[in-house]
Amino acid sequence: MAIFSVHLPDKAAPEVVAERAVFVRDGFAVWALLFGPLWFLRHREWLGLGGWIALAVLITLSERWLGPVTSGGFELILAIATGVAANDVRRLSLRLRGFRESGVVEGESRDAAERRFFDAWLVQPRPASSSSTPPPVLHPGRSVPPGVLGLFPESGARP
Repeated sequence: MAIFSVHLPDKAAPEVVAERAVFVRDGFAVWALLFGPLWFLRHREWLGLGGWIALAVLITLSERWLGPVTSGGFELILAIATGVAANDVRRLSLRLRGFRESGVVEGESRDAAERRFFDAWLVQPRPASSSSTPPPVLHPGRSVPPGVLGLFPESGARP
């Protein structure tokens, strides 16, 4: 199961909020590891692309002083760090563009996660006011019986 964070635009009409929703997968981005700058271009992440280019230029310029083996090691570290941080950079970029993280959902694929999120989102009662605010934070998932915190019961609770 993959976990996705759901980002909805803050200042959008209620009828287009669902169309502009962005689902960002949590975890390691393999395609960002393999094709760092192309991954940033595909997702239009200019902040991440600029940082990646700056670090790549620094590594290339330092090759004369560090040697080719050490410089190659830093390039490998840059590729791995790109895969680790790529989705976090995407979330930061969405936040800077006026999106708000409004939920976390899991699913076998992105389509399944979208279906699950919107099924729960459409069932949720709406306030009667005509404000253009997105729905409240939604965490669809399992229900937890009372008296349980995580995997451990609260102290003093009896089953």
